[in-house]
Amino acid sequence: MPSRACHCGAIWALAVASWTLCLLRLIPRVGADDTETGEEQEYRESDVFLGGNSFSSNESENLGTLYRWIDEIMWTDLWDSSKNRDAIYSQLEQLAGLAAGPLPSLAYAVGQAFYSYFWFKDNGGDVNMPAALRSIQLHEVSLKHSGCSNLTMGVGAFLGKACAERWLYLIMLSAEVGSELAGRRSDVGMAAQLLQKSHNLFEELMVYPFFSFRKWKSVYDINTNSHVFSGPIVQRPLWPTERVPIARWFEENYAVFREDLDFIVNNDLFDTLYFAGHVSMTQFSGRRESWAPLNLIHNRKIAEHACKVANRTCELLLSRPEIARCHAHDVGAAFARLQPGMGIKPHFWSAPPRLGLHLGLITPPGATMMVGDQEVTWEEGKAVVFDDTYIHSIKHTGTEVRYLLIAWFCHPCDDVHAEVPPEDIGLCLG
Repeated sequence: MPSRACHCGAIWALAVASWTLCLLRLIPRVGADDTETGEEQEYRESDVFLGGNSFSSNESENLGTLYRWIDEIMWTDLWDSSKNRDAIYSQLEQLAGLAAGPLPSLAYAVGQAFYSYFWFKDNGGDVNMPAALRSIQLHEVSLKHSGCSNLTMGVGAFLGKACAERWLYLIMLSAEVGSELAGRRSDVGMAAQLLQKSHNLFEELMVYPFFSFRKWKSVYDINTNSHVFSGPIVQRPLWPTERVPIARWFEENYAVFREDLDFIVNNDLFDTLYFAGHVSMTQFSGRRESWAPLNLIHNRKIAEHACKVANRTCELLLSRPEIARCHAHDVGAAFARLQPGMGIKPHFWSAPPRLGLHLGLITPPGATMMVGDQEVTWEEGKAVVFDDTYIHSIKHTGTEVRYLLIAWFCHPCDDVHAEVPPEDIGLCLG
């Protein structure tokens, strides 16, 4: 077996030494050209270590290795230092070079890391364009490396390789980055290329049997609830509030929800309760605390520490079977804060079925949400029902904090995960 030598970049002085990326390269075999000749060396995934763990040819394992390494930093005060974030970004760039070259099995993990942790520039609300473009590049490498670009593949293999997710992420990222560039008017040529790429990928995918029956006409018709509901079941980005019983109920109980939120905010309890409970680990916004859903109930279990403070809200939520007796994935409710100047990156829920609901509690001007091709603004006491399996994102250009009561609940057409049958099945048909 050939010996190995550690070839690491400069080690930057931080409290957690395991942050350093160490590339363990194979010493050239007898007869092989030396690196000084300019010949490319052979690398294997197991030659690359991060935080003391090596990568592998398994893309899911690589994603876990990379996310665990970054999460150790992201969920501490160390992440607040631009020097530390820049060092982590530099490590990702090293990995990206390997992923785009000799080790494409790293591409999905590194592409997702740029998207998940570096979509926003300097922990703010502006898109980090180099990271976004790098993510697109690596998602495209991943599509080819996995074989998912071959649409003659059988549907079983297609789903087994997570090809649907790979295609949809690449389509979404190309469309959203192209739209962002177009809005900035800074690089119209690149914007046009990305938007055309997204459209071409969409058109190519729509021929494949897993998608061809869905009758989508544009990128922003994409939704993953259609993985579950097909045929005559209607998919829509926004649902008519007046026909969704739980939406009307949320509006009727606005005063109670607002009083509980006001008590939490006025007594400076929000952050304490938020970080003491179930914290979203999916880095939707630029900072840990800029988009903060204070969990009240999650997967049929109440957050006792929060419900001691917001007990009337929790009692009411427990009375709704669409939330409290729904067995779909990640169903629940939370008070959600979005700080001014921040945003929530484009994403779609990929574990259907479910729907989302927002009740406006404190809704200053400046905050808007796009769901598919529909724009949403919030009003205090008014509910919005939307399908969060569509591509959606939020921008808050105002100057004051926005608060909602948000819920994820059993889809009205779902008779599998709901303990109580839906009240208006006709809503599913039109």
